[in-house]
Amino acid sequence: MRAIAALAADTLRRSLTACVVLVVAYSLSPAAVTQLHVNPVASGSVRGVYRFSSTAWSTIAGLGFNWVTDGGANTNFYPGQKAAGLVGMVWLPAYSNSTCTQTMSDAQITQVVQTNVSGGNAGAVYQVGDEPTANGCAARAAYVHMTSVVHAADHAARTWVADDQFNDPSTSNWPAGLPMKGSVDILAFDIYPCQSGPCHLNMIDLAIQRIHSVGLTNWEFILQDFGPCESWRAPNATEVLQQFQHWQGAGAIGYWFYTYDSDGSCPGNVGGSSVLKQINGLAVNPGSAPPAPSARPASPPAAQTPGPKSSPGATSSSKPPGKQSPTTSNGNASASPGSSPADSLRPMLTAVESSRLPLAVIGIGALLAGIGVALSYMLRRRTK
Repeated sequence: MRAIAALAADTLRRSLTACVVLVVAYSLSPAAVTQLHVNPVASGSVRGVYRFSSTAWSTIAGLGFNWVTDGGANTNFYPGQKAAGLVGMVWLPAYSNSTCTQTMSDAQITQVVQTNVSGGNAGAVYQVGDEPTANGCAARAAYVHMTSVVHAADHAARTWVADDQFNDPSTSNWPAGLPMKGSVDILAFDIYPCQSGPCHLNMIDLAIQRIHSVGLTNWEFILQDFGPCESWRAPNATEVLQQFQHWQGAGAIGYWFYTYDSDGSCPGNVGGSSVLKQINGLAVNPGSAPPAPSARPASPPAAQTPGPKSSPGATSSSKPPGKQSPTTSNGNASASPGSSPADSLRPMLTAVESSRLPLAVIGIGALLAGIGVALSYMLRRRTK
C-alpha cells in the first residue's frame, strides 16, 4: 500500500509540474508576447500634450500626461519618452492644407511606418498632417488613401489628425455634417474658444451635438492652453478647466492640450501646471472608467535619426502654430483542514482560466491535473 501511495504522490507531482512547465513555456513564447501587445489607444484614456522644444519627459509625465507629440522610433526622442512612460505620436507631414495635396509619397510613408515596426514601435499612432480642411480642401479621399498605406505597412497602426471644422465662433459657418468622418482612425477636434471677451464655450456643446448626430465614436478633443497670439487671448486656469468640463462625459477616448511650450509664435502652458495636473486626474467619461493602460512589450529600438518637427499650425489660418490578488501557496503547502484535492488545485486553475493560453495548453493541463486528482482519490478510498 505504501508503494501505491508513493506512486500516486509521485504521479500527482509530475502532473502538476508538467502543467506548470507548459504554462511557463508558453508565456515565454513569441505567440504569448504578441498577444500581450495592446494598442495604447484602446487600453485607456489618452491624456496628451503638444510640445515643440521641450524634452523634459519626466516633468511632462509627472503632470499626468501619457502621450506627447513628435514620438516614434524614427526620432531621437523615442528612448527618452519611453523611459518616462510616455507614448509618442508619430508626426507624418504628409498633407498640405495650402495646396490640398499629399506631400509624402506612399513609399516615404511606408518607410516611416516600417522603421517604427522594426524599432519596436508597432501599433503606433500617426499624426498625418494638420487641420486638412482649414483652407477649404476636400481632403477626405486623400486621407482615406494615406490611412490605407499606413495600415498596409502595420495593420495595428492608427492614423490621427486634428480637425478644426468647429473652430469658428460664427457657428453658422461650420460645414455640414462631418466631412472627415471615416478618413482616419481617430479625429481630434480642436476648439479654441477664448478670443476677445468671455470664452465661447457653447462652441464645444454644439460640436458635441454634431459629433453624436453622425455617430462618430473614435474621437478626441484638443484644449486651448496658449495665447495671446493672432485673435486668441490666453485663458486662465479656470477657463482651461471649464473647457474640459464641457467636453467631459461626451464619449471622447482622450484629449490633448495645445501647447506645453511655445510653438514659435504662441506662448504655451498659460493656465499653469497645477490645472494640467488637476485635469489629468479627472475621468474623461465619469461612470465608465477605462481599463488600466497595458504596457507594450519592450524591445530595443533600432538606430534612430531625427524625425520631422511637428508644427500643427504652420500651414493653418485657423489655429496658431485595485487590490492585488492574494499570493497563492506553492505546491508543497498542505491543503487546509476539510479541503478536497480539487480545492488545492483551484488557485492554479483560476490562474490558467484567467490567462489567454490556447485551448490545447489548457486542455493538457486540465487532463494532467485530473489524473492526479483521480489517483489521489483512489488512494484515499483504499486506505479507509
